[in-house]
Amino acid sequence: MADKPNHTINEQHPSGETSRTNFSGDPRFQYECEQALLRGCSESPSPQEAWARFRADLQKEEKKGIARRRSLLWLRTISGVSAAAVVAGVAYFSLRNDTAVRQTDMTLVSASVPRGAITVEDSDGSREESATIALRSSQPTVDEQGIIRSSKESDYTHVRTEGIRHHIVSIPRGQVYKIRLSDGTEVWLNADSRLSFPTRFAGNRRTVSLEGEAYFRVAPDKNSPFVIVTDKMITNVLGTEFNIKAYKNAETHLTLVNGSVKVRLPRVDKEVTLTPGEDISCTDTEYRIKQVDTSYYVQWMAGYFYYDDVCLSDILRDLGHWYNLNIEMEQDTALMNQRLHFIAGRDETVDRVVELLNMYEYLDVSRNGEKITVRKKR
Repeated sequence: MADKPNHTINEQHPSGETSRTNFSGDPRFQYECEQALLRGCSESPSPQEAWARFRADLQKEEKKGIARRRSLLWLRTISGVSAAAVVAGVAYFSLRNDTAVRQTDMTLVSASVPRGAITVEDSDGSREESATIALRSSQPTVDEQGIIRSSKESDYTHVRTEGIRHHIVSIPRGQVYKIRLSDGTEVWLNADSRLSFPTRFAGNRRTVSLEGEAYFRVAPDKNSPFVIVTDKMITNVLGTEFNIKAYKNAETHLTLVNGSVKVRLPRVDKEVTLTPGEDISCTDTEYRIKQVDTSYYVQWMAGYFYYDDVCLSDILRDLGHWYNLNIEMEQDTALMNQRLHFIAGRDETVDRVVELLNMYEYLDVSRNGEKITVRKKR
């Protein structure tokens, strides 16, 4: 889906000087070498050891006959790498040792009880006639409108009725879901997300609303722009691929993979056009655009948490959404806004994720039942 990553590394040394190193060859091996460079003054594994780990994991996967997503196989080595390798790339994101009195904790995410099933709210556009359907079976069924549904995905491309219904699909925590809309647009919904859309598009605009995170592969139609409405952004496209992350009380992100999109930011009265490889993030008061490797920003669809230069508070919110936990964090502005690099598999246990977070020298992360507390280490 994305262009081959450009493996040019800005290596920051203890002296403060920066040098650039360019790699070529197998991207999985390149990744291991990048990790060694980014660790700087920390103890780092040799390229030979990294290559040996890669070969061992590759042989293990091939013996099992697992050939899917070969281009992402290098990520699977992360969980077994040493503590320094897992948190590589964060050495230069050091947090000041603040001696101020600890502030009270704030709740970032509250667990929902129960976790529940994927649901579809069906209405005629008003609240007078509505029904909620729970999708529990993995076996596809076809309803009277021609919609094919299961607990894994829904397909609206065969809708038969002339009337247009309004649907809201809600994804619980710990699950992902795929929807094929009536125009052929494909949408992958992340955990704790909701997509609102018509069962059949009509007119000169295809409009949907999103809360949460979704990856869109929009079907081209030059006569009918596709519009995604979120809390902080309104996005117009004709046919392209991109990821939108728009959870409440967090930065909103749009990462463009292919094509182009026009993004309107009503809260800051700004409209911008993105090109492939750009990520735009915005809050209530500001926005920024940066060039990114898009392959890293869609890893949630492949079963990974992958964050690069992302606020700690946003990472913790995502972990709470996936594991359905209460996440509390010390009310320290520097800590909450700390931007870091973090990688973990979504199949990791909660205790393992806590262990990975505690590898950061400035974090004190503890678990008590269904509650995770994050404070600055002193």
